[in-house]
Amino acid sequence: MNDESSSPTSPASAEELAALRDVIRKFGRETIRPQIFALEETGEFPRELYQELGALGAFGCIFPEDQGGSNMGFEALALVAEELAYAYPPISAAMNLQAATVPLTIKNWGRPDQVDKYVPGLIAGQVLGSNAMTEPDGGTDLLGAMRTTAVKDGDDYIINGSKMWITNANVADVVIVFCKTDTSAKHKGVSAFLVDTKTPGFEASRVKCRVLGSLMPTNSLTFTDMRVPADRMLGNEGEGFKVAMNAMDFGRLVVASRSLGLARACLDASVEYADLRTAFGEKIGSFQMIKHQIADMTAEVAAATELVYKAARMFDSGTVATREAAIAKYFAGEVCNRAAQATTEIFGGYAFSDELPISIYLNYAKLWQTGEGSANLQRILIADDALGWKPMDRHRKATANA
Repeated sequence: MNDESSSPTSPASAEELAALRDVIRKFGRETIRPQIFALEETGEFPRELYQELGALGAFGCIFPEDQGGSNMGFEALALVAEELAYAYPPISAAMNLQAATVPLTIKNWGRPDQVDKYVPGLIAGQVLGSNAMTEPDGGTDLLGAMRTTAVKDGDDYIINGSKMWITNANVADVVIVFCKTDTSAKHKGVSAFLVDTKTPGFEASRVKCRVLGSLMPTNSLTFTDMRVPADRMLGNEGEGFKVAMNAMDFGRLVVASRSLGLARACLDASVEYADLRTAFGEKIGSFQMIKHQIADMTAEVAAATELVYKAARMFDSGTVATREAAIAKYFAGEVCNRAAQATTEIFGGYAFSDELPISIYLNYAKLWQTGEGSANLQRILIADDALGWKPMDRHRKATANA
């Protein structure tokens, strides 16, 4: 039960990575994109797509073969997340929940029987996972806003409280729930539990978010006298904050990769449209303002690519990359948001047509600036680290020495 981020994976060769990218890109082009509008129309969760992605090996990049993974490494994880976001942003949510945050937290902090029970199913797409940190009274303020409690009662804990904005919780089989086991101990009073969604007292209610479409459901959770065995705890009592910070590193890399993929999708859509659309007798790509927007997107996507894959390669080498993951997440999120805004302007009124994904691009670009720590929080973390006031890897060192 410890932080294994400093344990190097066996990164894939350049040829293997290129082949993996081709497979995921083809799946996005031939399987995901042709059916997204039909799926959005029905509003049904795309469980079969998750299973197909699991069968392709999309979720197993950073897991050993004996757990059903490929052990190709974090660079492979990043490129899969990038390509799925390029194909269609909502589907790429799977990369946090099925390929990184949930299964890796169980692998790093769970007991062998927990790992054996859940990790193979999660990365195969057969078991669906979710991660419940955020509470109704606060997003970024993980500790200050936490009101959910877990009180020891014999061999169990009784959990009461609520969570908010929890992705896929209404369709999940297992959820990692963070609660206060000691309300007076600040960060040392947080613990993490692995909760089966069929547990009495667990309730998920979908929160309607029309602007995000139908394929990435978000939920409020309510826990009412929910009895969870003590052996479902991840790590030890009071280690939940370390567990959360550990998960955040990997989560930020994945969100950065997804933002990069979406920024690429915006750039490609803008280039194609600017070369086809005419106004005043000319292709709109000939207008100086449009050229400026396309040039900015091109340069910024290239820069974000370097930051994202630098962080991924550091994880592959076993190096602590908390700082680099935060920088990549912040910068890629900003690039993605600017690219989506520019694409909306280039498409004009057509950006709001349900026959095109541009409005989805815009809304997800803004969403991903917030997920895994808002842009403003990343600025604070990066600045405090640069000033030497609060090194960003301080929690990782504490975790490694626990």
